[in-house]
Amino acid sequence: MPDLVLGAAALEQARTGFATEARRVPASADHLAVPAGGLGDLDSAGAMLGALDEVVRVLGGELASAGARLDGLDRALDAAITAIRSSDRDAAVSLSAA
Repeated sequence: MPDLVLGAAALEQARTGFATEARRVPASADHLAVPAGGLGDLDSAGAMLGALDEVVRVLGGELASAGARLDGLDRALDAAITAIRSSDRDAAVSLSAA
């Protein structure tokens, strides 16, 4: 793709955003909780609390997975930025006077 221009600054900004979200998304699971007071005198309170526990467990796992994917994007962008900067350095050296 000869017409593709990759700006290291823009990639770094995106990487920083992914890194921030990679920590924030899984941490949001800490705010999930089943009501400690229960559901009063409902006949189905036990089943409902069990279902809510399962929702919290599954959602926590999904948020952790999303955080891991975002972390992978952070690392991939970091590798791309490093490669671009290295290539730019090598090109500058090859064009400088000997």
